[in-house]
Amino acid sequence: MGKISVMRPRSADIHPVLMLLTSHRMDCCVLCLRCLERFTDLGRFKRIHILANAVTENHRAILSRFAARHDNVTVRDCLPRGLVPAVTTAQNEILAAHIRDVIVKLDEDVFVTPNWLDHLIEGYRHHAHRDDVVLVTPLVPVSPAGRHVLNRFLTVSFPSERHMYVGPPVEENWVYHRWMWEKVLREGLAEAWLAERPALYSYLDYVTINCVIYDRRLIERVHPFPVRPIRGLPTTDELVINRALLDGNLRVAVLGRSLAHHYSFSPCEEYLRGHVSMEEVWRYSERLRTTPAETAPSPPPIQRPALKVLTSGGLHRVMRA
Repeated sequence: MGKISVMRPRSADIHPVLMLLTSHRMDCCVLCLRCLERFTDLGRFKRIHILANAVTENHRAILSRFAARHDNVTVRDCLPRGLVPAVTTAQNEILAAHIRDVIVKLDEDVFVTPNWLDHLIEGYRHHAHRDDVVLVTPLVPVSPAGRHVLNRFLTVSFPSERHMYVGPPVEENWVYHRWMWEKVLREGLAEAWLAERPALYSYLDYVTINCVIYDRRLIERVHPFPVRPIRGLPTTDELVINRALLDGNLRVAVLGRSLAHHYSFSPCEEYLRGHVSMEEVWRYSERLRTTPAETAPSPPPIQRPALKVLTSGGLHRVMRA
């Protein structure tokens, strides 16, 4: 009997449509756009739709200058302020027009890293033939999925700091926000994680949709998004997508070797800005290299627990001096 081969699209043949959502975080949006231009061949996208939700005049000017630099960019004003109905209405129209395309959705407070799109498309391509894995996302440390995937690494690397990365949900955990950003910016956590050569994919049954890739396998399950509140039903696009994952027994693939950095969830934003400035995040992004990782200098080491054999024959973790 002949061998059965799965036909997957070639990465070079995939030209996604990007939906970038921006609202009131103008400084985040500036850095988001800067990272996109630095770390992405934006010509790879078939179209780039920027959904500008009640932005200021200065914010609108920044978006217009970005669009002027790239002929595949469209800026769409979404009014009034709020995800529903302005943004969901625009998303519905874009998804209807691009039902046969691959969609990348990105939020203004997410900062991509070198080769992110190549990794994301490869993750999509690897799962395109599967009906049960309908979304792919990079590893985003400041997110519920990111904390879940990083859990074992954090436990081994920082056993004495467990109280900093466990506790309340990430969305409202200001301690985790600050701690994680300080580890990323000042102690090379992202580089140390990648140096571990983690698994290519982890699989979860929920997602935060601030940086995701998907196609009609998901669109047909969630489109159209609600444009008004309906009692007893999910309203936001993220709630609708997570309900579809639950109802369909579907999964999300989290990339183990590609990261994107989310600044903060709304409840933690004010606190985080007092301790981790956008300027510091900007400087970190400027240090990221676009060259292959093997040519970059070694990341600063993270202290690891050593193993000490006890007289009882057991093992006990202690920190090296």
